[in-house]
Order: sequence, then structure tokens, then C-alpha cells
Amino acid sequence: MAKSATCSNIRRNKGRVLNSVAAFSEIIIRQQEELLELSTPVVKLWEGVLAIPLIGTLDSNRTQVVMESLLQSLVSTESELAIIDITGVPTVDTLVAQHLLRTVTAIRLMGADCIISGIRPQIAQTIVHLGIDMRDITTKATLAEALKLAMGKTGWRITRQTQE
Repeated sequence: MAKSATCSNIRRNKGRVLNSVAAFSEIIIRQQEELLELSTPVVKLWEGVLAIPLIGTLDSNRTQVVMESLLQSLVSTESELAIIDITGVPTVDTLVAQHLLRTVTAIRLMGADCIISGIRPQIAQTIVHLGIDMRDITTKATLAEALKLAMGKTGWRITRQTQE
């Protein structure tokens, strides 16, 4: 009799443990999704121009969130130009490059334009080695160069005042 009571307690506790594990798993998944969204901020630089600075490793989930966030922000702000800055991305592989190309294509389908900045020598070599054609995409080595181009495309000009 003691043996069957013990088995009954084990089964009951097993159910509680499984329910707790499922609840914790849901919390962890929700927190991961929220962190993913927070790690891809879209910034309005000025009227008509958005930027999304990417830092860290890009995978399929994150690049999908990047595309969705950027496209939604283009619509909500009625912007005509987006800068995707990959200066903080350590490596670009085939998958990441393809996602970037898809994002640029989607942006263009919405009637906007896109500049990819932060193309370091290693990334440029990797993209060429992978055989990915980026001839139709505007790229700049630095964010500063992308900002300068974006200003020109949107009709802005900054001049330095001389001190007297």
C-alpha cells in the first residue's frame, strides 16, 4: 500500500513539475521575443530618413524582425529612405546577405530606397567570395558616408560656420 501511495504522489508531482516547466518555457519564449524586438531599434534620423543600427550576430529570426520593424516604421513615418548599418555585425554569411537583399527588395517595393552602411573590408571580401551580387544596392563603408548620402538625397545640407 505504501508503494502505491508513493507512486501516486510521484505521478501527481510529475504533473505539477511538467505544468511548471511549460509555464516557464512560455515565459522564456516571450522574453526572448521581446529582447529580439528591443535589439533591433528603428531610429528616425530626420523627416523621411530612418536608420537601424545592427549589433551582434544576425540569424534568420533576427533578420526577419529587422525587416518587419523597418517596413512597419517606413509606413508609419512615411519615410522614403532607410539606412541599415551593419558596422556592429561581426560576420556576414550567405544567409545574412540574402536576408539583407530581401529587406532592400521589400523596401524598394514599398517605394522607398535603402543604403547599407558599415561594409568593412572583411565583409566585402566575404560577400564577393560568396558570389552575392550587390551592384544594385547602395552601400557605404561607414555610417558617416551613408548619412552624407542620405542628406544629399533628401535635400539637406550642413555647412560649418567659421568662428570670428
